[in-house]
Amino acid sequence: MTTVPPPPTIPLATPKFEIIGSGSTLHRNHAEGFRAVQFNPCIGQPSRFASFQDTRGACVASLYAATSREAAAFESVFHDIEASARFKTVALSAVESRRASVIRPRRDLHLVCLFAPDLKAWGLERNQLIDTPKSTYGQTVLWAAKIHTEFKKADGMIWTSRQCDPERCALLFGDRVAESDLEV
Repeated sequence: MTTVPPPPTIPLATPKFEIIGSGSTLHRNHAEGFRAVQFNPCIGQPSRFASFQDTRGACVASLYAATSREAAAFESVFHDIEASARFKTVALSAVESRRASVIRPRRDLHLVCLFAPDLKAWGLERNQLIDTPKSTYGQTVLWAAKIHTEFKKADGMIWTSRQCDPERCALLFGDRVAESDLEV
């Protein structure tokens, strides 16, 4: 059983930031109802780091992306397939209802690092925040909200893909990154 500790009530240690430079290539695997650079306005199923509200109670829209097309697929369509599963399949409709997009930031994005050494500074292990089942999303999203609240210069967060390392995944905060900051 995976246990996700709640974020502390005291401020977090200042994190490291990784910059995704203007013009870098990112990949998305998104629902067909969303445009390539459209942020999710807190609708649909919960995810590891979304959805949450800011300190005023407003939705913080989110956009997930990855550094490769494979990682984008593993972190979306194939996200809930356990490595130990005898048959690793998903419904064809789950694939057909998705779109793959390539996007590029038009400005540098400053992302809070959620890599193993960075998590350790907050007293966490990967299996407490990144390598967790969807049953823990109610707790993992609290960490995203805490990071968003405490680190105003953070455009989002970045971590190593759970199923497709060494590729990286990112979540962008829609109140700090606009659709116009991204191009298809």
